[in-house]
Amino acid sequence: STSRRQRQMCIRDRAYSKVTKSKKVNVPKKVKIAGITYTVTSIAPKAFANNKKLQKVVIDSNITSIGRDAFRGCNKLKTIVIKSTKLTSRSIGSNAFKGTHKKLVIKVPKKMLKKYKKFLKKKGNKNVKVVKA
Repeated sequence: STSRRQRQMCIRDRAYSKVTKSKKVNVPKKVKIAGITYTVTSIAPKAFANNKKLQKVVIDSNITSIGRDAFRGCNKLKTIVIKSTKLTSRSIGSNAFKGTHKKLVIKVPKKMLKKYKKFLKKKGNKNVKVVKA
């Protein structure tokens, strides 16, 4: 039956009504909509763009891509925790972090620190500090 099958999903603009008012957002491994469970694998382009209240984002381990301008203009966004080890320079869109707080810290899995450090600074915020979670 359809409700038992898992499907992949992308977090899109206004995916959650609470996102625009929230200071913290968790991008989960799975979401359940109308009784169907979806595996969340990506964050759409401009998904959280210009959210002036957002301060912290936690990105779970299933995420394989982050769209361009996904967090652009989130000027209060100071912390991003990335649990995924599946991201690459090509899977994160251009300017994904442009306009985020100038003291943005991205916490990443220890085994990915060296790799992620190389390309996360090229995604819109040159001042970003990449540290192990």
